[in-house]
Amino acid sequence: MSSEAFAAVVLKDGRDLAYQQYGSPDGVPLLVFHGLPGCRLQAALLDAPARRLGVRLIAADRPGVGRSSPCPQRSILSWSEDVAQLADQLGLARFGVLGISCGGPYALACALRLSDQLSFAGLVAGIGPMDIPQIRSGQHPALKLLFALARLHPSLIMPMLGLDRRLFLGDAMAALRKLTGMMTVPDQRFIHEHPGLAEQFALSLAEAYRSGIAGVQQEVSLIAAARGFELGAIEMPVHLYQGAHDRNVPPAMAEHIADRLRAGRYRLFADEGHLSIVWNCAEVFLGDFLAAQV
Repeated sequence: MSSEAFAAVVLKDGRDLAYQQYGSPDGVPLLVFHGLPGCRLQAALLDAPARRLGVRLIAADRPGVGRSSPCPQRSILSWSEDVAQLADQLGLARFGVLGISCGGPYALACALRLSDQLSFAGLVAGIGPMDIPQIRSGQHPALKLLFALARLHPSLIMPMLGLDRRLFLGDAMAALRKLTGMMTVPDQRFIHEHPGLAEQFALSLAEAYRSGIAGVQQEVSLIAAARGFELGAIEMPVHLYQGAHDRNVPPAMAEHIADRLRAGRYRLFADEGHLSIVWNCAEVFLGDFLAAQV
């Protein structure tokens, strides 16, 4: 699906919130929150299984990313307010949320603030708190450095993001191939065996930088800082799906989240990485979402 096939709602403060729909148009609504860097286009990886299962996917660009207007004072918690307005304008009385990678904290914020509207909350390779060193021991050194610099001062990560933007806007697929050396075997295999999906993923990384690096810089800074709420305050069940071979979000992060939630389910997939889990386990978490509608 083209990056041009998007829509937008105007929020109460006048900002545009861009979104794109995948899966079954008449299916059960599930809002998908993208990773970092990323945008609404990442949900394309779930399009085929969502169509098969009858799930309507709605993926929105967070502020300053892709086609959405910036919001300099936003927080992870404030995303729940944008989601509530999006759902209201789309006529969704009840829906689920699924946070992928760095979209995880945003799904948790919705589970805290919008539990009366949610039928399901799930995290796929959802990132944990970046200020707890012991749960970051298995994380790739490049990511450790990125978030450490962001905690010191947001301006320190601008050169890294600027290079990333130039590479992905120049040739997204070539840029993704250069990153495969940082990936675990399951993710490398996914890139090799599913070139069409890999290209969709690469395009989503490029689209994240459409308006520059400021939005992505803000995303990194928000994830690097404390999330602003306690996991124990979330009352609804949260489902966690984690790959054992994930160096972006090590399993220790998912275990940390699971230990602090009041209710939910933690599933560890022995053969999956950070990216492969999204495709290979899609029918598992989409199936759990549908089961939660009963």
